[in-house]
Amino acid sequence: MRPPPAPPGYDTTTVSGPEPRRPVPPVSLSRPGASGSARFPEVAATTLPSLLARTAREDDPVLTTTALVATGLIGTAAQAADLAPYLDADEPLVRWAAATALVRLTNHQEHVVEPRLLDHAVAELTKAAGNPAPTRVTDYNEGDFHGHIKRTLRGLPTGAQQTTLAACLPRIERDRDGHRTPTALDELCLTPLPDPLPAYADLPARQRQPLRALAEHQHPRIIRWVAGTLAGRGLPDSRNGLRAYVGLPGTG
Repeated sequence: MRPPPAPPGYDTTTVSGPEPRRPVPPVSLSRPGASGSARFPEVAATTLPSLLARTAREDDPVLTTTALVATGLIGTAAQAADLAPYLDADEPLVRWAAATALVRLTNHQEHVVEPRLLDHAVAELTKAAGNPAPTRVTDYNEGDFHGHIKRTLRGLPTGAQQTTLAACLPRIERDRDGHRTPTALDELCLTPLPDPLPAYADLPARQRQPLRALAEHQHPRIIRWVAGTLAGRGLPDSRNGLRAYVGLPGTG
């Protein structure tokens, strides 16, 4: 059973549900410590400066990422300048985290991030959206990295999101709730394919990518949910059928 959602005003990074109120411990630069800071926005003024100071001395990109995302969830305009240098970090995961944090600041406060920084952040999210989820990514959005990017962008003006959302569209292999998969099929596989079915390699790239992602889907139940859509497009409507079509071995 999935844990209940966090109460309004609380968001999470590596943890999913609310915890009982308790005294806030000193900030610890560990995944639980950094993500736990995001559970207590009322003490952000005291925890965030310490968290960011420790992050600046941290070599582990996953810990840095967790701390940056937590900062974006509960930070203020005062932290935007601290986050900006991480947009140019060598590690793509850290750049994604800084971009996510800056956009999140914009989402829950007006006029926080300078337009040039926001443009840089959206550009970094677009790069991240066009690539597979990082292998070292922490469990944001229950592992749905591209779904997390989509959620991050939802507060921005429509025009600022479009390129990034288009890059996210075919990356459905970790779509945990089944909302993004039907959309990808509807937008990228609009009409039924000819009979006999063309070879996978002969399909346009915009169709190959979501079909490959669906064949590698982390949640097989989603394939069952869209089986009717797949059959209506002339495509294999089972996981092993899809895997065979795109050239992957069966799952047994």
